Amino acid sequence: MKQNDQYLCSVVIPTKNGGDLFERVLKGLQAQSCWKNVQLIVVDSGSTDKTTELARKFGAVVHEIPPEQFNHGATRDFGIFLAESDNVILLVQDAVPNSDHLLEKLVAALEEPGTAGAYARQIPQPDADILTKRNLNGWLTGRMTREVRRLTSAGDYDKLSAMEKYFFCNFDNVCSAIKKPVWEKIKFGRINFGEDIDWAERILKDGHAIVYEPDAAVIHSHDRPLSYEYKRTYVCHRKLFRQFGVHTVPSLRPALYAWFRASGRDILYVMGHEKRLSQKIKMAFKVPILNLLSVIGQYRAARDEQSGTEIKIQGV
Repeated sequence: MKQNDQYLCSVVIPTKNGGDLFERVLKGLQAQSCWKNVQLIVVDSGSTDKTTELARKFGAVVHEIPPEQFNHGATRDFGIFLAESDNVILLVQDAVPNSDHLLEKLVAALEEPGTAGAYARQIPQPDADILTKRNLNGWLTGRMTREVRRLTSAGDYDKLSAMEKYFFCNFDNVCSAIKKPVWEKIKFGRINFGEDIDWAERILKDGHAIVYEPDAAVIHSHDRPLSYEYKRTYVCHRKLFRQFGVHTVPSLRPALYAWFRASGRDILYVMGHEKRLSQKIKMAFKVPILNLLSVIGQYRAARDEQSGTEIKIQGV
């Protein structure tokens, strides 16, 4: 598709039943300083609420696909194909812009020589629980320090440990930006989960740079059911083992001891930092279960990936 010079960037959002939070995302986009020069593309996979109506109200071009056709990599590839700008911003339906310069900051990062992709900082929702805030702010997408990553040689990458490779290739499509001309050569592909880090590794190996831009930020966090947290941990760690060889829980016995200690530390953290008594009680019960499911999910993910066991996980 020919580049349209009237657009500073094209924003692509995959959606399904975005609800009220999606309206906040759209209002945050509409408040962007460059909004008049932004193309908005929504690829919806079967919403039954007001998601598509809202998107059109805010000027989006909406493309609807059957729910069974949704795929984290391929659906984003479709949206990028439709983009008329060389600068494509990928966003999820619940990531609210934290300022009216989000898009400009990401586009500026893309304009640096050799850069193929950039991604934004994530800030927890104000009502997120105390552990979610701690964990997200301490993770790779919560850092305050800007970073540009590129490989000087393939040999340097090969020397990294499995976990170092994972950290080096970190990239997050919760809010990211990519150069469409680079994507035309290296697409996401049909990938069910982790399409962002998969793409990032291939991009870096091809000699391009990736920028982490903390001055561009979105408000994004979740309070998910325990069952969902387990499923997400499982599919995430299958992907990490398959791609990088990351094996965080090789055996259960020492991991269970670590679970006991970590749960104790987390409960003490909650008691010391959470002011609401009801939340303290809730988290005291939730934390050990959540941590146990995380340990089991990590263990089973690598084990099943090693053995080639096929497990269908839906809704992640």
